[in-house]
Amino acid sequence: MSEIARRPVELAPLSPELSPSVRVWAEELRAQFTALSMSISLFCRLHPIIDKGTVSRYLNGKRVPTNRWFLDQVLSLRASADVPVTDEVRAHLIDLQMAALQVAHPHEYRVRQVSDELEIAVTSWKEAERYAQSLEHQLTERTQALQDLRVETERLRAAWDHDRARYHEEITFLDRELELARERAHRAEHRVQALADLLDRLETQQTARGEFPADTDVTPQREAEEMRSRLADQLGAATLRAARLQGVTAMLAETFTVEQVVQVIIDVGRTALAANRSAVALVDVNRAVLKLISSGGIPDVLEAPGDEIPLSHSSVMTMTVNSQRPVFAESPESLKAQLVEAGGDEVVIDGFITHSDERAWVGLPLLAAGRALGALRFSFTRPQKISQEDGLFLEALAGQCALAVERATLFEREHRTAETLQRSLLPSRLPVVRGLVFAQRFRSGSRHMQVGGDWYDAFVLQDGRVAAVVGDVMGKGVKAAAGMGRIRNAMRALALTNPPPAAVLTGLDRVFETTEEDEQVTTLAYMVVEPGTGEGTLALAGHPPPLLVSPQGVPLLCDGDPGTPLGWPTSRRQFRFCVPPGHTAILYSDGLVENRKRGLEAGLTELCSAVIEAPLEVVRSPHMLLDFLTNRMLTGYEQDDDVTVLAIHVPS
Repeated sequence: MSEIARRPVELAPLSPELSPSVRVWAEELRAQFTALSMSISLFCRLHPIIDKGTVSRYLNGKRVPTNRWFLDQVLSLRASADVPVTDEVRAHLIDLQMAALQVAHPHEYRVRQVSDELEIAVTSWKEAERYAQSLEHQLTERTQALQDLRVETERLRAAWDHDRARYHEEITFLDRELELARERAHRAEHRVQALADLLDRLETQQTARGEFPADTDVTPQREAEEMRSRLADQLGAATLRAARLQGVTAMLAETFTVEQVVQVIIDVGRTALAANRSAVALVDVNRAVLKLISSGGIPDVLEAPGDEIPLSHSSVMTMTVNSQRPVFAESPESLKAQLVEAGGDEVVIDGFITHSDERAWVGLPLLAAGRALGALRFSFTRPQKISQEDGLFLEALAGQCALAVERATLFEREHRTAETLQRSLLPSRLPVVRGLVFAQRFRSGSRHMQVGGDWYDAFVLQDGRVAAVVGDVMGKGVKAAAGMGRIRNAMRALALTNPPPAAVLTGLDRVFETTEEDEQVTTLAYMVVEPGTGEGTLALAGHPPPLLVSPQGVPLLCDGDPGTPLGWPTSRRQFRFCVPPGHTAILYSDGLVENRKRGLEAGLTELCSAVIEAPLEVVRSPHMLLDFLTNRMLTGYEQDDDVTVLAIHVPS
């Protein structure tokens, strides 16, 4: 640019007959050349494809460029001279050129205008195509994730069926053993009764003959009575153990999480075993430790220096895990002998026994498929005799607990996977737009691992307006989640190319008929809103009506056409839906207002009442308002469906 700077600028004055817009354009070009110390000759040497006469006519206002090549070269020289070229400067110069072109060459202006519009349309089409390809790639990944989840679900279902079969087999075995015990007791009772009858007959005969020995031998009668009492006690104990085991099995069958299983185990230890303390620990194979899930207040001198017990540490729980056999210590002496044999420090053991109030211990391994999942520990503050029957009962109890722990562990892992999948299908964040404030709340209503079909979305359209939607694909599981992903991605693509709500819903109907099954039901509420003013349009596809909340806490339910679910033959309609400054519009799924005990109409009435009761500082904050409404609407009801809520607030 040193050569350019040395060149003088020689430009003829502008003709007074030029129109104002052409004059302004020419003066701007001349100002650019002057700022660059650029002459016409030098410009043509730098750009041989243009002649001096054309450049002169441009600078004198006798001709206006029909394209932007000349302006681009001038701006390129300006940038080379370290003069900033901002988007605002470029846009201003383009506007000046188009205004001059419109006056000087109307036909070329129209051609240029159409060309620009075509270029914008092509660019938009390419962007939409790239976005569609991105969505298709994401959908492929989500579909694969859903397929993987389906495989895991089937595996978990097979494991559950297997566990249930094992439960049934063990209960059947216990019932059979109980019947055998009852039969044996019944036969013994008959024998005792026969002996008693025989003694009665002997006494009658002796009385009839006048034989009254001085000392009557009643030993056989006493032994018969004792035998009858023992058999009755054994029968009662066997019946009680069977009933307890059946009760534990029933309780464990209702558990889904490890925490729930642990609570059942603790309750059983306290009630069925009359244990003073109960503890549960699970094996962490990678770290070779037992992780205490519930310590139950066990002393920390020997058993657990913290929440973890190394498997190399000598204790009741590690002994039963390492040996995969029950540990029964009926007295402190018995515990000491077993711990010393397992490699424990005798001094540490003596200190533990001296300071502990425990006097009997039971350790049970939780075994599944030949491996130890963890251990149960029950302790008593008195010496405890463990009979053979008690030992069999405890082993059966541990087997049931192990199955429940394994099932709960699988459930928790699959549930986390399912929740992660469902949340990955929702937007990671809402757009930040001046003149609008967004807030959202999502609460999964599934106790089991299945994902749901509720979703929400908000994004900025090409014209600066914002689209907001809440949808609900009925059902649970990967089928509903897959449908939700397809509809959400299709809606985004349609909205970015043709955003009016009625057009988007019409397009979704066509997509639905092509991709979804006939029995699938999907509803949604879709609105387009102008930032700042809140002016917007809304269309519903069989979805609950949006709620508009004023700054004073006055609720107003939208009374527009509710429409029909997607895929139903209908003429889609849209209507004006304004969110005035200071107001908040709330889109929500039916899980917020409807459940097994509350119908839709009652739920809508209760939702409006909740808004009226909300404090003003809550009403004027969309985040606080959503927290308040979801808590009020769900408190006292069992949540059996997903709840999705999206708030669009226009600041005052």
